[in-house]
Amino acid sequence: MRPPLHATIVLWLLLTTNCQTSAADKPLSLHPDNPHYLLFRGKPAILLTSGEHYGAVLNRDFDYVRYLNELQASKFNLTRTFSGVYCEVPGSFGIVDNTLAPTKGRFLCPWARSGKTGAGDGGNKFDLTKWDADYFARLKDFITEAGRRGIVVELSLFCTIYDEKLWAVNPMNAANNVQGIGKIGRLDVYTLKDKELTAAQEGLVRKLAAELREYDNLYYEVCNEPYFGGVTQEWTDRIIAVLREAEKDL
Repeated sequence: MRPPLHATIVLWLLLTTNCQTSAADKPLSLHPDNPHYLLFRGKPAILLTSGEHYGAVLNRDFDYVRYLNELQASKFNLTRTFSGVYCEVPGSFGIVDNTLAPTKGRFLCPWARSGKTGAGDGGNKFDLTKWDADYFARLKDFITEAGRRGIVVELSLFCTIYDEKLWAVNPMNAANNVQGIGKIGRLDVYTLKDKELTAAQEGLVRKLAAELREYDNLYYEVCNEPYFGGVTQEWTDRIIAVLREAEKDL
């Protein structure tokens, strides 16, 4: 379920790819005359959608081209997807055909799998110092295809980890990565208690900012449903600062 607007922690991606841009070339932004509206490709805009359960990129089996075609046909102009540092398991929240719960071997994460077995989802453990090229290719293609259809993408960087079953398969859990980073409880993941984990999260934010710098149809949400517990304001401020720093020269 999408959280209320007042509870959503959102950063607008404000970057340009050409210093000589017209209004139509600039990325999504708040409307300069009325911040209750947006400005997208030179025109006032509101964003309207009906989304699947946010696994369009992280689930290899999801046909996102068909999905985006359906959004376009329905005259919707927004989609929401999770970054892939969080996933669910079959049966989570009673959702049938949950796109955030890929079948075994079909979960795609920004962090690459290592050669070491033993992750909670049955695959190899993750390496929090390396990136999965297939993931970034799929993410970029998803945003590109959305842009061709005039659809804006909300990319949720992180998500509250709601229960122990979800923590058991999460790459940020020490049991699931080769570095052994994340020897904490699930409610401490989005705090500054584990410096190594925070550094890994910051690295992901910088990587995403660099990889997605060219897109005009994108904005970030820092964390989905932070009000369910464990997400501190200090951590949120740190992530915002890292993203701003990563984008300052774009």
